[in-house]
Amino acid sequence: MIRLNISTLEQISAGLIRVQARQGRLYPYPQDLQLGYDKVVLAFIVGGKAGDVPDSIPEFYELCEQPFEEWGVEIDDEIDSSDSLLFLGEPTELTIELAEAFGGSVLSQEQTKIASVLLQHCQSHPQGVQIYTKFRRFIIEHPVLSNQEFVEAKGYFGLGVGLSDLLDECYEPVPSCYELEKNFYACPYCYALAGVNPQGQVIANSSCNRCPPGRRLKRKVKLPSDCLKLKRGIERFWFYPGRAEIQLFKKLVDLGLEVELYPQCDRYDLRIKFADGEVWALDLKDYSNPYLLVRNLGDEPIPSEPSWDVAYIVIPAERKKDRPAYLKELKSRWRWENVKPIFDDAVFALAKKKAGVREVEVQASKAEVESDTSATNSKQSDTNTEGDTRSTNSKTLEEKSTKRGQSPTTNKGRKT
Repeated sequence: MIRLNISTLEQISAGLIRVQARQGRLYPYPQDLQLGYDKVVLAFIVGGKAGDVPDSIPEFYELCEQPFEEWGVEIDDEIDSSDSLLFLGEPTELTIELAEAFGGSVLSQEQTKIASVLLQHCQSHPQGVQIYTKFRRFIIEHPVLSNQEFVEAKGYFGLGVGLSDLLDECYEPVPSCYELEKNFYACPYCYALAGVNPQGQVIANSSCNRCPPGRRLKRKVKLPSDCLKLKRGIERFWFYPGRAEIQLFKKLVDLGLEVELYPQCDRYDLRIKFADGEVWALDLKDYSNPYLLVRNLGDEPIPSEPSWDVAYIVIPAERKKDRPAYLKELKSRWRWENVKPIFDDAVFALAKKKAGVREVEVQASKAEVESDTSATNSKQSDTNTEGDTRSTNSKTLEEKSTKRGQSPTTNKGRKT
């Protein structure tokens, strides 16, 4: 049987992402894609099946849309044979993760560049920590913007803040391939831009782990015709993991805990201080493959500063649906003693137990917060049916961002 090792898949993945960055233009072939294809050809020849090898890179590119089990090869047990590298021409989550393990990709370079500029700006600004948190949170809560909302955002993050130009680096006009009958749509679960399949159906985003990629969306959010979307690198590394970060942050705040979001400009994601003085550090990692998560963590999963007593790498519980043995597989490769892996629902349960908060108190606090913010959230809840139009007659960005920054706790001593 022909066998392909992970390093070959990593190199192919890096090449596929390079193609995607060029809007799907294959030629001239990216070097990593060419070298990865050469390794595939060699593997078929050595395996005595030279006649079965894809005849060209374009043919191999089409093969990447198929699950590995259709390739006629064996792959490492750490990779699910039902996975594919491309989905309707877009790199899958696995492809992005493989490319990161290979040494980075144009997607990670894209977000790293923007993160570096943001950090430099915030470090030199007297209110840098607050600005950093507001900017990151805005990106997470706005995967798609109308042109009017984008103009408002540039005004809000422009005067006195100096981040107007950075928004241009985060957003881009929506490509026409996402258009269906002159309309654009968003996913009703994550509110990111939804794709369109060859059958003319609006389908789930390949990175939204709420429902399987490619499933037809019976409910969807109609978007303005002049909308902009997050660039793929920002969407993948800021928006999708950020959704889980913000959700966990809000739940912990509802417990009455002192919680800091992105302490010291994102040294890690959440810093919790309990009544007894104990501090927890949480860093959320959203990977489809637990083995690739371990490979990408590095020598220090969570920085030692700002200081903490207990540290967790937190995984969205939604990952259990597609991979029930996720945590078991992750622990089988875990090599850090002072940092532990855990699902977000489990770490919340531990925090609630330590805080001594009863379930009835949590529900009462949550209901009070939801009641206070129901008017702000009504725009989204009203658009979760096919044919509804996203309202653009909303409050100014400054008003909306001010409300998002409010917290039911005083969080004494917080750096933000």
